[in-house]
Amino acid sequence: MSGNDVDVVIVGGGIGGLIAGAILAGREGLRVMVLEKERFLGGKMFSFEHSEFDSHEFQHLLYSLVRSRVIRSDPPLEELLKAKVFKEFIFEGGWHGFIASDRSRMSFILKALGSDLKVIPNRGFRWWHRNDWHELRALQQDWSREEIREGREVSRQMNLMSVKEASAYDHVDMAAYMRSRARSPKVRQFHEVLAAWETGLNDPALVSAGEHIKTVNLVHCSGRDFQAGGAGEPAGGFNSMTRAFAQIIERSGGTIRTSASVEKVLFNGYTARGVRAATPDGPLEVAARAVVCNVPMQRIYPLVPREYWPLEFAERISRIWPLAGILGWVCTKPPMDPAFAGIYVVPVLPGCSAADGFRGDVLFSFEDAGVIDPTRVPPGHGLIAVWAGLLPRDPDEIHNPDLVNQVVRAMLSFLQNLIPEFEQRVQWYFLTLAEELYSLSVTPGLVGDRRIPVAHPTVKNLYFTGDSVTQWGFGISGAAGGAIHCASAVTGKDQSVILPFYMR
Repeated sequence: MSGNDVDVVIVGGGIGGLIAGAILAGREGLRVMVLEKERFLGGKMFSFEHSEFDSHEFQHLLYSLVRSRVIRSDPPLEELLKAKVFKEFIFEGGWHGFIASDRSRMSFILKALGSDLKVIPNRGFRWWHRNDWHELRALQQDWSREEIREGREVSRQMNLMSVKEASAYDHVDMAAYMRSRARSPKVRQFHEVLAAWETGLNDPALVSAGEHIKTVNLVHCSGRDFQAGGAGEPAGGFNSMTRAFAQIIERSGGTIRTSASVEKVLFNGYTARGVRAATPDGPLEVAARAVVCNVPMQRIYPLVPREYWPLEFAERISRIWPLAGILGWVCTKPPMDPAFAGIYVVPVLPGCSAADGFRGDVLFSFEDAGVIDPTRVPPGHGLIAVWAGLLPRDPDEIHNPDLVNQVVRAMLSFLQNLIPEFEQRVQWYFLTLAEELYSLSVTPGLVGDRRIPVAHPTVKNLYFTGDSVTQWGFGISGAAGGAIHCASAVTGKDQSVILPFYMR
């Protein structure tokens, strides 16, 4: 083979493409080439590590990777970047949930490939209820005996479901599912809000019950719960996970090229034969036995033109909508609560409920990443990651300036009331409007058998990976599941055997 002839070429150096490439190179010995259009790997997983970017590159990376732009900052963003304030910190461009922490799909895949990743589990889960913080279990203190019995029975039924059994509820929304399982409004609301927080969708009528049940059971079977380790983050930021998979590819003989923007997939009739990319050194053509696309399916047509897609699948692509919201970072000195390395959840952000013009009650969640992982911050500082979900479609809340400003004001007001001497302790903050945090929202009609298959339905040797293809799960966990299924399709072998049965 020549230098540009490989077994598999992967379009996109996001986490789904890197995991698929690591399995194909590290486990199967295939010659893999990954092409990434940006100078950096990771896609939506990209971390700003001690960055000294100028304003143009900082904002370009935010938009290119997560379709995000800064809408509020103090001091102004230009001043923060000019003073190189961020060079002392590590923070993400997007919002990530690391389901099951150190017992996640990613951790098991890395171990199977002879690598490892230090993951720091959350240690605590505080829920805002009646103007104070409570542990999740404390919310049931005012339940009657009958409500406690009913709540336990609902949880028991969920926990006993296999992946196959839970999949029967993929296209049933959580609101409908809970109406069929519980009479008590308190029990229904408890499970609905937990599902909304987990998936980032404010309205339980938009949350797939099947996806929620499978994810809860993954955490349950892993021995974690959301109070202690059900979520978490890689030590040193999410770039450490990106590097771990990239290193497996390279040490297995694979090649990774950044600043290589793939312009089109090359075909011989209805067989994919490689790709053509633009690079700083000029055009690059790569011949490959298999082409794997790791790009959001909403933007697949420039690579794989619409005429190659049967009508049914083109319609599926047109219906896909991503997870969106407002997220940002708030630096404090000292940390908000140095003794609590966990997650804070506000089920209804004050002034941002369904009664205030939103599709559902806007949920507000945050955590002090600097307390969870002190390597992210200078000594004595906190770094609060904040998040509030907004819909990008039906209705389009994310592009409604009035609703966006309403949420921004409410987020800042809540933190000001929560943190004593807020103005003095906050060193800087910025908030972004993120249009595409995850490629796919886990809502009925988009998940399960309605996802895009990992193998193209009519074109040979053309495959897809990421969080929107055939699998279950969402975000990082979904991308890992998609990569497993993709690698299985490319090799004709069941690669899911490297995962515990409850993750397959």
